[in-house]
Amino acid sequence: MLQLADRRRSRSAPMSGKMDELQALAAVILWKSGHFDTFDLSAVLGVGEDAVCRTLQTARHVANGGA
Repeated sequence: MLQLADRRRSRSAPMSGKMDELQALAAVILWKSGHFDTFDLSAVLGVGEDAVCRTLQTARHVANGGA
C-alpha cells in the first residue's frame, strides 16, 4: 500500500538545506520588522520555509543566552 501513496501529499518533506550568513541575517532583520511571515521570507530569499524557521529559532535561542 505504501507504494500507492501520493508523495506530494506527504506531511513530511526533506529539509531544504542551509541558508548562507547574509540570507540568515536578512531573515532575522525582516522577521523582526513584523511585516513578513516565514512563507514570505522563504519566497524572497529563495530558500525553504523550514530553513527560515530553523534560523529564527536559532536566533531566539542565542538572544535568550543560549550557546
